[in-house]
Amino acid sequence: MLGAVPSPEEIVLKYAVLGDIHANRPALAAVLEEAARLRVDAFVSVGDIVGYGAEPSACVAMLRELDGLIVVQGNHDEMAAGDRILDDINPNAAAAMKWTREQLSADEREWLRSLPLTLPVGADAIVVHASPDDPAGWHYVLNERDVQDCFDVLESRICFYGHVHIPFCFREAGSPAGATYAEVGLDADDRYLINVGSVGQPRDEDPRAALVVYDDLLDIVTMHRVEYDIAEAQLRILDAGLPSALAERLILGR
Repeated sequence: MLGAVPSPEEIVLKYAVLGDIHANRPALAAVLEEAARLRVDAFVSVGDIVGYGAEPSACVAMLRELDGLIVVQGNHDEMAAGDRILDDINPNAAAAMKWTREQLSADEREWLRSLPLTLPVGADAIVVHASPDDPAGWHYVLNERDVQDCFDVLESRICFYGHVHIPFCFREAGSPAGATYAEVGLDADDRYLINVGSVGQPRDEDPRAALVVYDDLLDIVTMHRVEYDIAEAQLRILDAGLPSALAERLILGR
């Protein structure tokens, strides 16, 4: 028996894919405004909604208000939702995480705890925070071996991921070193690992927020960089008493 034909409003053609937000409300607000201008149909988050930045509750609330959001858990979301000892991360990240835990409500922490590690995006893609070969291991995909490990288990044509904060595209039939990108035309006979960069803490020496748009109809992925009020985000971090290095790095994009 054939399934029901979806109504036009149920057909998603353009996804806004949001990389690591890290509690940077000004950056998230600017990206959502740009996504509205680009007339996207749905939103995807690769996780790490909180951590480092000074407005975790605001960023959680902004995402939860988005209709049909596809969102997975990042390692900072996992840490914020739990209470494990933070002896395996750098001191600035640990200080920010201890503060973040105190800011979040029980409901917000439970929501972060409930997020899955991977989800489908349309018919041909998945989203994961760190890597599809070991989603709970929080590994960085940085070299040819890492990339091959991902392709060995990837069942979808496209995998959107974050964690590294640097937008790169790896093609199974292309260079194992990957490449930065402004636009990627997707080949039906190839597979892709696409790092979507970061909304709230870019590390590619471009301080502008990153926004990726995946057009499922045209089979195109585009990178958009969005100006936002960095000074406001820095002031929020300093006013919260968080490490000053977390504010300084935003203007440097690293």
